[in-house]
Amino acid sequence: MEFTDFIKLLKKKKGTILNLTFIAVVFTLAISLLFPLKYSAKSRLLVVQNTAGSDPYTVSRSNEYLGNLFAQVAYSGSFYNLVLNSQYNIDKNYFSGGYNDQIKKWQKTIATKTLSDTGIIEINIYHPNPYQAQQIALAINDIFINKNANYQGNGSSIKISVIDQPLVSTYPVKPNLLQNGLVALIGGLMLALFFIYLFPEDRYSLRLWPTRRDKRVRNTGHAIALDSLDYYPLNNDAGLGYDNGGLRPQSGNIRNVLR
Repeated sequence: MEFTDFIKLLKKKKGTILNLTFIAVVFTLAISLLFPLKYSAKSRLLVVQNTAGSDPYTVSRSNEYLGNLFAQVAYSGSFYNLVLNSQYNIDKNYFSGGYNDQIKKWQKTIATKTLSDTGIIEINIYHPNPYQAQQIALAINDIFINKNANYQGNGSSIKISVIDQPLVSTYPVKPNLLQNGLVALIGGLMLALFFIYLFPEDRYSLRLWPTRRDKRVRNTGHAIALDSLDYYPLNNDAGLGYDNGGLRPQSGNIRNVLR
């Protein structure tokens, strides 16, 4: 198919393209809404160590190592236990089920990442309750500040400080409806273009609702469905009169036509 022919096909099939894209977006958003809405609590920590007598490269590599270490430690079962048994008001019933199920849910609740070799750790907590998200984030920060020696061998030479206190989102961030909708819009559009390229025939056109060209004529319980608004000549054997060249019935018994 040449490019000019495809452009003509796009104009002809624009209804099918819009309908397929609409279906993709609605379906994706509906699936997204099946998952619980979650708020986020975001905080940032800074790993600080005694660098006396150390060259900058060694310090940089050490910061990167410690940052990655603490970021991974946060997913562990021992860290989860410290959070759950902390002084903060954390709903333990949220992490229900067996211990394996609790750890899986915990690992979906927390997300950590490090910023290169800066020693900065970014921590995100996701929870249906914004207050609970904040309490979990505060517990994590407290454990890293006061009990980080449990996970590193340099003792008091390593300190962790909070550079951003937990900031709770105003609206749910998971699932990301805006992002999912945008992906569905692009994906649905590409799918629609591929569909009309493979099936350019009119019988594969997709319509979600009737157009203005669809019409129904009713008379004493009988109906004639017209696929278009065009007029066609009728056989005069039924005893009808015509005007305008025989295109519109004037008189006679309409039942003779409907039989």
